[in-house]
Amino acid sequence: MSTPVRLFLVSPARAVRRALALALDAEDDIEVVGEADTSREALARVPAVRPDVVLAGSRLRDPDSPDMCRLLLEALPDLHVLFIDVDADQKLVAEVMTAGASGMVPETSDEDDLVDAIETAAAGQTVMSAKALRTILHASQKVVAQDPLAGLTPLERDLFDLVGQGLSNAEIAREMRLAPGTVRNYVSRLLRKLGVERRAQLVILAARQKRPAERPSAGRS
Repeated sequence: MSTPVRLFLVSPARAVRRALALALDAEDDIEVVGEADTSREALARVPAVRPDVVLAGSRLRDPDSPDMCRLLLEALPDLHVLFIDVDADQKLVAEVMTAGASGMVPETSDEDDLVDAIETAAAGQTVMSAKALRTILHASQKVVAQDPLAGLTPLERDLFDLVGQGLSNAEIAREMRLAPGTVRNYVSRLLRKLGVERRAQLVILAARQKRPAERPSAGRS
């Protein structure tokens, strides 16, 4: 017989949480080892009981759900964190997944689906409803549409920044410690990737994309 999944629940809705804890603990394959009302309580209690999976509400505060997830995984790298959400908000789904969550399950999931999700997360697999997956894909498409640099690799972004500063290929080659011919090829590929034809267009694009911290301060001599 396999060892039950050790589960910890986090939700400020105490009555709902207790009912859920009783129902899940009655499952042969799940053992509820703790509960918390808030993310702060969870951060204090989870390391002591070392569950396999944390099942939490997605609208926690102080710290919020993504930050709680990040902090828990820093303390317990082998932990798996699942969130329950009503509408799988695009921004929230992206934030919790970026924080390392194992997935997001709809609040409307029945008990069998929830048990499956918990066991799937405990096995190290991602749990994601079709709706939540669509929100992530939609959000990614919006980011690419809004930010032409979103698809650049770190090397391409460094190259873009140097071209934007007006450096020649030879100067970039010295800066990046690459052969001039390699830089020339990289610049040509960067032009194609960003859909521009001339180097001057890259410089203009770089000026538009420049972050506030990179702009010269007023009154500088």
